[in-house]
Amino acid sequence: MEGYDELFPSVTTVLDVINKPALVPWARNMALESVETALKKRSGTQEAITPEWISQVISEARRRPEQVRDQAADFGTQAHVAIDQIVQGLEPQIPPEMELVVNNFTEWRRDANLDLHLTETMVFSDKYRYAGAMDAIAYRDGSLVALDWKTSNGLYPEYALQVAAYANALAEMTGEPVTEAWTVRFGKAIPEFEARQVIDLEKSFIAFRAALYLWRAIKGELLHPPA
Repeated sequence: MEGYDELFPSVTTVLDVINKPALVPWARNMALESVETALKKRSGTQEAITPEWISQVISEARRRPEQVRDQAADFGTQAHVAIDQIVQGLEPQIPPEMELVVNNFTEWRRDANLDLHLTETMVFSDKYRYAGAMDAIAYRDGSLVALDWKTSNGLYPEYALQVAAYANALAEMTGEPVTEAWTVRFGKAIPEFEARQVIDLEKSFIAFRAALYLWRAIKGELLHPPA
């Protein structure tokens, strides 16, 4: 952070310390699907299954989970940019693959009864020494509301910790209480949106601070060097 000697970890970096057991079978399935596709393409042809071909298939299968993850991240980034521009009153060119997400955002916005104020805003906590990019700041009846967009296939508990951390940093920076925090998912394959409010901001922020404490502990020196 500018004006500070230390680097503040991002909220998402901190939350990476939380184990996500579902990622292991997901990555395995992505790799196996890659192998299955290659074998099906090879079956019924005159091409031999050589050791070299097997090595190539295995190599591609190893890379497949990262490729899918990176594609999803790129899609999410593009969706955030499009939504930001719309909130700013611009009329961006929306690529065909992004139209459904934008339509879902428009439907959510129509029902949300919120005054969207700022998008993609950097926030930080001087007290707890972390930072992050909050997707949007809104007002409802004059009170601050923190918002975080998602294009993932579902909404997960750690998302509550993420938006609670943003809400706390925003409150610290502005001196105004944040009364609501929401995670909103926009479907990318079907016309749907899912908006879920954080039940207990204080409890979710305490959980985030636990993750922050663990992250800092792991990054530090916990064991004596070998004798």
